Amino acid sequence: MILLLAPLIAIAAIGAVVLLLQIQKGGQRELVGSVVESAGQDSRLPSILYFTGESCTICHTAQRPALRALAAGIDPAIKIREIDIAVEPELARRYRVMSLPTTIVLDGSGQVTEINVGFANGELLHRQLVDAGMRVAA
Repeated sequence: MILLLAPLIAIAAIGAVVLLLQIQKGGQRELVGSVVESAGQDSRLPSILYFTGESCTICHTAQRPALRALAAGIDPAIKIREIDIAVEPELARRYRVMSLPTTIVLDGSGQVTEINVGFANGELLHRQLVDAGMRVAA
């Protein structure tokens, strides 16, 4: 009897996780176009907030190297801020970060322009920075 219920329980659990992730993504999408943190950006250049954690394997093996490669090819004045959610949990709450890695692209005024839940490659982030106001060499 229990063996017959196990697949149904697993399907229900997976469905609940998918629903929670969709709710999280919807809540984060509401942040697009708003300024969550007044960091006093004077440079008027876009920036990236990179939310990570000590036990996040994909953060350390994929996202961090992608951000380093991106940083090497863009204006050094563009800030890529790494935020450990254990060290700055309040900031993670304000940006509604529920899964790692999460990268958030801000325009020069600190307004949220893009939110990437999960791994975001350098090409995507570069394109998002351009959309947020980063000048591209001609």
